[in-house]
Amino acid sequence: MLRAARTLAGVLALASAAAPLAGCGAVRRRPPAPASRFVAWPAAVPAGRGPAFRPPARGAAVEQARAIGRLRCTAGAGAGARTLAHVELFAAGEVVPVPPGIGIAPPLARAGAYVRGGRCSYPVRTTEPTGLLELRPGARLTLGDLFAIWGQPLSRTRLGAFRGHVRAYLGGRPWPRDPRALPLSAGAVIVLEIGPFVPPHASYRYPPRR
Repeated sequence: MLRAARTLAGVLALASAAAPLAGCGAVRRRPPAPASRFVAWPAAVPAGRGPAFRPPARGAAVEQARAIGRLRCTAGAGAGARTLAHVELFAAGEVVPVPPGIGIAPPLARAGAYVRGGRCSYPVRTTEPTGLLELRPGARLTLGDLFAIWGQPLSRTRLGAFRGHVRAYLGGRPWPRDPRALPLSAGAVIVLEIGPFVPPHASYRYPPRR
């Protein structure tokens, strides 16, 4: 079994078991993500357990649909096509799952592990627990914007609840600058690690646009 496939299956199972049905909205419907999107891993990497590995999808600003710097929550933004990027997070040698619902203000419409809609959306958001990022076309975004919307800390020495040296990779290559400056652009494949080294993905099979 591929490591990424096991990781994805575990994340989907955990998220699906915890996700209630609520709210309403207009985020475009997407079928479940096939594990074949990922390139092969040599071994399985488990998803971490406990609060440090399960940060909530929304910070206080998103709960109230407030502006976060220059980033605004726009109603109806889910109707248009968005470009895609992908991010993976590892801490202490385990996966930090990227939850669905980042960048989407409540009330949320859920379908199992997926978020189908909300009151409004920010320029970057997540609708599934796979690390897939949906980007508003034309927005100039960085990884720092994602973490600001998420309400989680990110720096050279901080990744969410974890502290230490943060290693960043873009397309499988080391990113030498502050990870907050990593550009979120169409097709970007980003990996952040703190703790033991995990070989970073250089590519990701994105789902077909609908």
